[in-house]
Amino acid sequence: MTTYFLLFLLDHFLSGRHADPSPGVVHGKADVRNLECTRLSQAVAHDRRPGEVAEPSPRVTWDRGSALVCRQRYVRLGERDPRDEAVLSSLGRHVGDITREASAAVAGDVVWHVDAFYPDLLVSAKIAVAAKTNLVETGRSVSDRVPLLAAGDLAVFGKLSPVRSLPMACVRYFAEGSLGPRDVLLAIALLDEQETQLHGGLCQQGTWRWLR
Repeated sequence: MTTYFLLFLLDHFLSGRHADPSPGVVHGKADVRNLECTRLSQAVAHDRRPGEVAEPSPRVTWDRGSALVCRQRYVRLGERDPRDEAVLSSLGRHVGDITREASAAVAGDVVWHVDAFYPDLLVSAKIAVAAKTNLVETGRSVSDRVPLLAAGDLAVFGKLSPVRSLPMACVRYFAEGSLGPRDVLLAIALLDEQETQLHGGLCQQGTWRWLR
């Protein structure tokens, strides 16, 4: 998978230019449209790609750089379901709004868990990864573990819409010990398959609340 990094720094801090994904001689407009890009802080980008992104200077506190991480789409533009395309094209903005609201709503030292509920499993995974990345970048403690339900609960809740199943599942997560007193689950779901709006909710100590 080809990955491009475009590091934005002031000119006098720029020591080298990485592969630029913008249209030009190397990349045509069609190629660029088939990239999916996410902006990361320079520190996070350096941790992931130390050989390609420089470590932030400890002497520079007023201007931290950022990196634009771009990957080629698994499905080229126009070949994906229109609803999925609409959700993914605005994923960063919508998930960013949800994670900011969730972070503001939860106080104290907690461990975050993230799960996404969307008809397409690949899109669902992208939603969850985007939310985890946002939480980590804001200094939250995030677990890779997803709370699980018993087979009997899954059989019942699987027949319900997320509007009904998520609050009920929240009660079961805490009752069965899948989520502890310090755990918070951020769930992001598509509530209406005719829409593209994602909705977020929080489960903490067996209590559910919708964010939007």
